[in-house]
Amino acid sequence: MFSADSIYVQVFSNRFVVKNVDTDHSIVVDRNLEFASPRMLIADFTMAQHQLKAAVKSLRRGVFAPAPQILIHPMEQIEGGVTQVEYRVFVELALGAGAAKAGVHVGPILSGDAIKLAIREYNNGKR
Repeated sequence: MFSADSIYVQVFSNRFVVKNVDTDHSIVVDRNLEFASPRMLIADFTMAQHQLKAAVKSLRRGVFAPAPQILIHPMEQIEGGVTQVEYRVFVELALGAGAAKAGVHVGPILSGDAIKLAIREYNNGKR
């Protein structure tokens, strides 16, 4: 039986970098900038959700694998921290992309076990 994939998503103004931590496969998704905003990383929620969902689906280990755990990491436009509204957008984006559990990380770039730890801590209410 498969365990849930751990997916790490770096959000930039012009792209998503999506990595399956368990398989070490990743994909870069160029974002549709037609509806971009200089004020927010996610200006068109529906388009972003569609693009992220397709990327996550392509990285999953199989159709019968449990829904993944997704950690969203905004990489730009976060000076002063992430607002409650932005935080909610990122969580809803991950859930809409198929996540069973979703978290948001603000800080240095994470890798491997640090990503899984961040997801686990978030799911225990520590993040």
